[in-house]
Amino acid sequence: MKSLAPLFILLGVHTNIYATTYPPLLANTLDGQTISSQGQVTYLKFWATWCAYCLEEMPLLEQSYQQANAGYHVISVNIGFNQSKRSITNYLKKHGYRFPTVFDSDGSITRQYAVLGTPQHILLDESGNELYRSALFTDELASKLTELQGRK
Repeated sequence: MKSLAPLFILLGVHTNIYATTYPPLLANTLDGQTISSQGQVTYLKFWATWCAYCLEEMPLLEQSYQQANAGYHVISVNIGFNQSKRSITNYLKKHGYRFPTVFDSDGSITRQYAVLGTPQHILLDESGNELYRSALFTDELASKLTELQGRK
């Protein structure tokens, strides 16, 4: 086991040195507002209405949005695959969700952030560096968001 320790250390250093950085997201929400991640800690959630886990987590996304307190910015991104703006708008209104939602009709945002499945949660710092990524809303993500609530 001792001989594997340097390998694990090198792997840990490798992932920290080569953190993924993304250009700022600039898009229009379903209600016509321009939204940007530039210069802000941003929590992105990629989802679809046909994704059962996505729908199950939507109340957690709304709660995160309500509790952000300027510590971070929430942007919901509907991946657009087999979706329509009208159906997404109706779904959000039906459930009273108020978080800003972008409809990724051509998949460009989904590709930009290398999202391969839904749900996908990505936490970015002010410079667009990926701080955290998860397929589900985890306790670790909840903890990171709680830490950010009091910032600024």
